[in-house]
Amino acid sequence: MILDCSSFKSTKTSLINIFNTTEHELTLTLKSLNPSDLGYLPPEKIIFSEICSVFGLPDETLDILWFHGTRVFDIDKFRELGVLPKTQAKAYVESLLKCLSTGIVLSGENPFVMSMSGKDGPHDEGPFAFLIKDIAINAPRPNHNYTKTPEMVEDIAGSWFGENYSELVERFKEKTEPSIISFYAKAKGHELSAALFYMKLILDGESEIDAGSSANIFFDSEGEIITPDRIKDIELLKSV
Repeated sequence: MILDCSSFKSTKTSLINIFNTTEHELTLTLKSLNPSDLGYLPPEKIIFSEICSVFGLPDETLDILWFHGTRVFDIDKFRELGVLPKTQAKAYVESLLKCLSTGIVLSGENPFVMSMSGKDGPHDEGPFAFLIKDIAINAPRPNHNYTKTPEMVEDIAGSWFGENYSELVERFKEKTEPSIISFYAKAKGHELSAALFYMKLILDGESEIDAGSSANIFFDSEGEIITPDRIKDIELLKSV
């Protein structure tokens, strides 16, 4: 079974299959639920518990489709190497930025020095991804828009050139294309709760973006490479 939150339609279809029910039955049940009347747990947990009480526990062998926002310089590199965690990605990005940095001079302080202080621990992390594709693409606040500028690119540019970081960032953007890389990973336990909450909010009248902002959860591969065989698609977006 696969949970695919590419859209409201794909989310709904996935949940129907996972809980072995019909659209009518799932929709009717979700619409009937009022989490505030059912307890003090977070609404997504209450909704999941109620759905399981009606349709039974889902199959534990569940794969999740995740959405990684980035900018692509060479699409074949992802197909060859996969999606890399922080330490390996940083080495690749630094080599690319070095080639683009000719003539830029250091000026002033790094504007990202405070945010970087929390990222420079000895542990590896990432790759990161979003459960709901709309949020990976549109990045409503407070989410960072990785398809516009990956955080790592800003951090490196700031550490090299201080207040002139934007010169390097703009050169990088000119040479790359915004993209969403979708890949599979085994479920960790909270994905179905988030997807049901997302569907419930839309059925209750929220827009897909607002519902996605409230329900989205994140994936951290915790230093493990997303190998090429786990990549479903590399989708180039309109230039951002």
